[in-house]
Amino acid sequence: MKRLLVFLFGLMVAAGAVANDSEYFTNGNQLVPIQSTNISVVKEILTVNLTNNGVTNIDVYYEFRNDGPATDILMGFEAIPPYFDDNTKLSVGPHPNIKKFVVEMNGQTLPYENAISENGLDNGIKNVDRNKWEFSDDCGRHLLKSDNETPLKYAYVYSFKAHFNPGKNIVHHTYSYQESYGVGHAFWIDYKLTPATRWANKQIDDFTLRITSAGIPKHFVVNSKPFLGTDVNMWISSGKGNARRVLWNDNDDPENPHRNYYELSVRDAVVEWHVTNFSPKAELWISSADCLIANSEFVKYETSGGDPFGENIYYDGGVNFSPITWIDFAKSASMKRRIMRNLPYAMRGYKFKDKRLQKYFNSQWWYFPNPKYNPAKDKTLTKREKDIANGLFDEFIQ
Repeated sequence: MKRLLVFLFGLMVAAGAVANDSEYFTNGNQLVPIQSTNISVVKEILTVNLTNNGVTNIDVYYEFRNDGPATDILMGFEAIPPYFDDNTKLSVGPHPNIKKFVVEMNGQTLPYENAISENGLDNGIKNVDRNKWEFSDDCGRHLLKSDNETPLKYAYVYSFKAHFNPGKNIVHHTYSYQESYGVGHAFWIDYKLTPATRWANKQIDDFTLRITSAGIPKHFVVNSKPFLGTDVNMWISSGKGNARRVLWNDNDDPENPHRNYYELSVRDAVVEWHVTNFSPKAELWISSADCLIANSEFVKYETSGGDPFGENIYYDGGVNFSPITWIDFAKSASMKRRIMRNLPYAMRGYKFKDKRLQKYFNSQWWYFPNPKYNPAKDKTLTKREKDIANGLFDEFIQ
């Protein structure tokens, strides 16, 4: 435990140039009806495209069923503001961290309007009255009620009119948003699933989650809480990768204190999770796997048991944050640094000529070799990973 505390202290020092604790930008979300409707969600394919540039690309395919006559429905999308939102004038416009927002319905692109609504779509589309709020920067940037200093809760709202024909209607929704990050997380991604229950059938009849990592290695964790009560597994449907379940203590849910999560190490892969009659009770959360060592509530690996810290490395060489690594084994500091420097290449499957390095990485559950990988021709390495390979983080390995 002492070694862990020392490491995390060093990590926080390294992160100081980026943020004191974390940077939260926004969340993804479902499209929802803003008015009462008899329309049901028959099918949804949610694709979360992970990148190496700190941005997540979202692609959602919906099939809706209208059992009645043709009708127009007001639909919406909402996203909460980032920490310390600079929009103190509450200027109406797109969310500052969401780009390329597009909704197509039955092959036609829909125009949309923006609003900033107090309490989000729960309060409908009604722009916040700026005169009722005062700006304060005493403890960060906040908008407060002038009477009792209650912080303003609001959301950026996108709304549009959708014409539903009788029978099946197809909606295709795409956008990009900035990943959050912080101490213990090279990246994390929030996505709101529960608003999908606002449709007439109170569920998604046929739901598929896809997580992709086109051309790059990613080591991450996905929570299974939204899928509780479903007898399904997450699997790698294409590309290369390894997956396993982990257990986490969940003190916020005493009825289910040991929560299953999935830990995945993939390279140019597609990960899928499919379920029918899906009525989500929680939200989706994807995080870089370094959260496993930063979270003291982590219990053990379901597959292997034993010490959760063991001889495993949790790593993401993303653009936003320093690498987070746990190396706990009886080897010299110089060997630990060599392992650290070679992590970006091991994540890509490089076969090492050094027998000691190859033996070590062979022992890691996430490692799978790629005989064709040539580091000299690799253009996917981030600046952070190049810094790792060049030894700029050697000081954190004792």
